[in-house]
Amino acid sequence: MRYLLVLLFLVSCTPVDNTIEIGAILTLSGSGAHWGEGSQQGAELAVQEINAAGGVNGKQLRISYEDNRNSDGKNAVAALRKLLYEDKNIILGPTWTPPGLAIAPIACEEQTLMISPTLGVAEFNELCDTNFNLWLHDFLISEELGQYLYDKGYRKIAIVSSLQAWEQEQAYAVKRGYERAGGTVAAFELADKNEMDYLAEATKITMSDPDAVVFTNIAFQHITAKRLHELGEDAPFYSVLMDDERIKGADGAFENTVVITSFTPSDEFKEKFRATYGKEADLGSDTAYDAIHLLARAMRATNSEDTVQVAAHLNTVRIYTGASGTLVFDGKGGVTKEPKYMVVKNGKLAPLSSISFL
Repeated sequence: MRYLLVLLFLVSCTPVDNTIEIGAILTLSGSGAHWGEGSQQGAELAVQEINAAGGVNGKQLRISYEDNRNSDGKNAVAALRKLLYEDKNIILGPTWTPPGLAIAPIACEEQTLMISPTLGVAEFNELCDTNFNLWLHDFLISEELGQYLYDKGYRKIAIVSSLQAWEQEQAYAVKRGYERAGGTVAAFELADKNEMDYLAEATKITMSDPDAVVFTNIAFQHITAKRLHELGEDAPFYSVLMDDERIKGADGAFENTVVITSFTPSDEFKEKFRATYGKEADLGSDTAYDAIHLLARAMRATNSEDTVQVAAHLNTVRIYTGASGTLVFDGKGGVTKEPKYMVVKNGKLAPLSSISFL
């Protein structure tokens, strides 16, 4: 009897794991840090709400973050290995395409559930059934931008990009959409992915005398815009993606630039984010928030944290309306949704429809 009492005492004193551990691989420093920071803040906002409402299956959520500095592929692989060693098999991230393509095969092999808030290529989520992507595949809206430019009456455009995987894909998508509509691409510049000067590319663009210039080289598009202004280029600018960092870095060169974007946070989420952090919602914040809520919903539905079971449930979702708008799942781990056009006015992005001069 005494031994039984001792055993019961030991069992009662054994700590109960009352936490669901989620890993995250986000760019939190270096180039693109504000994307990762936005995703982190959106995810934490979701975690706070979920935990305050009782958690998931009686457990509290907790996220451990790894900084994928500058969205480097090698750093992402090391971060993934570290999280897997710590038995964190459900992961938010990564932030951008290069690290996503670097770690996707490893995640698939390990049956790790990964859900990225801001990765814009299909190769990531279509590699296996446990990779997901809540950011619209950008080539879709890049093609739409090409059609839009032709419909606006431009018959000869210039496209500037780089050999970085995502940037190059967007350049070809704009070209495809524009030429399919009947337009002519007068200049098509693909710089080295580490190019930071863009004087040679800007010179060729100016010499082609375009009706409009399209930027898909997001990392250094602000430098390209300044170079074009220095050369006296006065054709209207368009971009497939823009953020406050690039607008500021362009020193006014992006004023009146029209941008197509899939960053469409709801008014409710924007108010909630502003109330929590005292600032405007940034890129990735809404999709990261939705990612955590989707994961929580899937874990409740399956009463499990098993990555295969949770992923299988996520693959049954067809439509989800959340902070980032109405997401239509494509059955391959990706989503589509309605993008919108913005314009840079007074150094800030504003809805295109609210600007009267265009």
